[in-house]
Amino acid sequence: MASNDPLHGLIAENIDRLVNLDISGYGVIADIHQAAREHYGAPLSWLAAEKLRAVLGEGGTFFVTSGWLMPGFYPYGETDGPIGAAILGRALSHAFGARMVVLTEPEMVPCTTAACRAAGLNVMTEAEIAAAPRPPHPGNRHCIIVPIPIPLEAAQAEAKRLFDAYDPKAILSVEKNGPNAEGLYCMVGGDDNSDCVIKAAEFFYEAERRGVLTIGIGDRGNEIGFGAIAEVPRRVLPFGEQATDNTTVDVLVTAAVSNWGASAIAASLAAMLDRPEVMHDTDTESRMLHRCIEAGGIDGFGCTPIPVTDGMSEPAHIGICALLNEIVRAPAVKSSSVFATPLHKSTG
Repeated sequence: MASNDPLHGLIAENIDRLVNLDISGYGVIADIHQAAREHYGAPLSWLAAEKLRAVLGEGGTFFVTSGWLMPGFYPYGETDGPIGAAILGRALSHAFGARMVVLTEPEMVPCTTAACRAAGLNVMTEAEIAAAPRPPHPGNRHCIIVPIPIPLEAAQAEAKRLFDAYDPKAILSVEKNGPNAEGLYCMVGGDDNSDCVIKAAEFFYEAERRGVLTIGIGDRGNEIGFGAIAEVPRRVLPFGEQATDNTTVDVLVTAAVSNWGASAIAASLAAMLDRPEVMHDTDTESRMLHRCIEAGGIDGFGCTPIPVTDGMSEPAHIGICALLNEIVRAPAVKSSSVFATPLHKSTG
């Protein structure tokens, strides 16, 4: 169960149902969401939020890896992922004062920076942190973005260095390419994309060795986190054998758009803590998308620099954000005087 509170249970179910609606008609999210739900036995985003509260409730640092460079469109990468990272950084900063370190390709740093700043986070580099005359002020909601080189050996070395340096309490991926059973990082169409993306799974292997919480957010099956239900994307994706990720995590959060999975976790935290401000508003949603595009992001379907993510226009993403905000505020609505006071039957 997500919660012993019946209303929280309903909220958790509604959040998961909403972000797993197959609005684009791609045709696989229903199967992979059902498989993940059966595997964990609970609403996925609420479960992830509970585990994050358990490890970050007193603050601390967490890692997020996102960013997907598009083969043939170098150096551009898609908007699905960087925006999700910004959403998580904002939510966990508001909820617990936690600090995010983003791990991404060097080419993805500009649009990731833009998305995070649009979410209200000051963005710093490791060099800027080291050179600062004093540590960041506690009220300085900030994140650190670390560019990771593409080669496997670089990821392995950086994983050890960064875990030693920051002692993260959790690592999450948002729309981040994961390796198949042969260790290749592939596009959903089966094409080998290993030369374009960092080997992000190495950070999850390091987390597993150190007992650090791992959460994967994905929408197709070739993203980090699908190892536990790999047989399903192998079956439902046209090139499932080549595309399906083989990485296992503590919690897999599925969503029709990976950014929506990040929003679902933020909404779950907002409802769980009874703090609606932990979930971002629609103005922030729009601003993140536009700033990400302006800084070099492109739509992952059409590969064009317009305010679209996964082939869906801006109003669709704003609509999901608006509905999540309404779901989060359900407890306040239920406790209001109108709903708390029994209505008298009309005698007319």
